[in-house]
Amino acid sequence: MSSPPTLDALRQRFAEIRTDTDVSDMFDFGADLLELQSPEALAFHYALLHDTGMDSELYDWLCRKFGERGDAAEDHLLTQFDQEPDPAMQATVLQMLGAFKYRKGRRLKETAALARAALASPHAELRCKGLWVIGWLGGTTDIAKVVPLLTHDAVATNRQWAASALMQIVLSRRSAAPKALEPLRQALDTETDPVVLGSILVAVQEIAGKKFGLSSSSHEPPSEEKLQAALAKARRMFARAAAAA
Repeated sequence: MSSPPTLDALRQRFAEIRTDTDVSDMFDFGADLLELQSPEALAFHYALLHDTGMDSELYDWLCRKFGERGDAAEDHLLTQFDQEPDPAMQATVLQMLGAFKYRKGRRLKETAALARAALASPHAELRCKGLWVIGWLGGTTDIAKVVPLLTHDAVATNRQWAASALMQIVLSRRSAAPKALEPLRQALDTETDPVVLGSILVAVQEIAGKKFGLSSSSHEPPSEEKLQAALAKARRMFARAAAAA
């Protein structure tokens, strides 16, 4: 049985595969990295994530493997979040913390609190990841915190993620649907970006359980024809609901 690799050996291997790696090298490196469970290995693994110049597939792989370190990784990320001077790295850490929802994380309440604070950040990427995590971990009371980003965030992509976050909250808590649908209805009247408008319509469609002809899984924006048809259907739905109230 071979002995586990040393940190120096892993450091050398990382330098070799950093920008030119194949899948087998990536898998082998990740497996060997996880063999080392010492605090020093944890710190080394986290330090690698500051190297945003590495191959993007390798970077994503190392982020996922970090989560496999379990409770120690979650604790480490929470400690590092406040110490990070770079908002972009904070955004990465927040996303990784949010993913502990799917690993039975012990400190998800703390992560949700960080995400709520991130919604008010002056840094667009941190607001973006805050919306992702609130969508995963948030509750009905978070709808009011998401709405300002839906209607006023200067970055169109973040307005998209705000609509998605509202949808995710409701899919986990169906009783929150009325509180989410009203701001989405208002956003339909004010949003001018067609891509964002499509995301808002998808959120309305999924929350209301209707068929507006839009795909919730497509990464391509709908055609103008489909967009206008969906918008007309959504407005009719809201008009009928108002008349029946």
